[in-house]
Amino acid sequence: MMPRRARAILWLDGSAACAAGVVVLALHDALARLHAFPPALVLLIGAVNLAYSCYSGTLAVRASRGRTPTRRAIDILVVANLAWVAACAAIVALTADTASIFGLAHVGLEGLFVGMLAVLEYRRVRPFARSPEPA
Repeated sequence: MMPRRARAILWLDGSAACAAGVVVLALHDALARLHAFPPALVLLIGAVNLAYSCYSGTLAVRASRGRTPTRRAIDILVVANLAWVAACAAIVALTADTASIFGLAHVGLEGLFVGMLAVLEYRRVRPFARSPEPA
């Protein structure tokens, strides 16, 4: 069974992504104005957060039920987090001239948070993941 701290990291990842996705989608019109982002960009940010939470949340549920995720599943999680860090950096770079400080801070801080999760998952969750079954 995966240690409690490793499961807590997975729960934090899935819960944070779900909460962010729900809030961003629920408030997308207001956030688009506050952030000075195109509404479609705000919808994309919310949708990506929700989609990601489905994957990370599933891993958290499985780990809590004694079904330890495989290393491959955790590797996918870490790579997905790193891809979102890159996407956040690209959003900040591409909107730096037009976005508000709130929009830049939101996306920049989200990128930092997700990057921190990638490091934690690689260091504190992956070592307890199970090796894939031989084919």
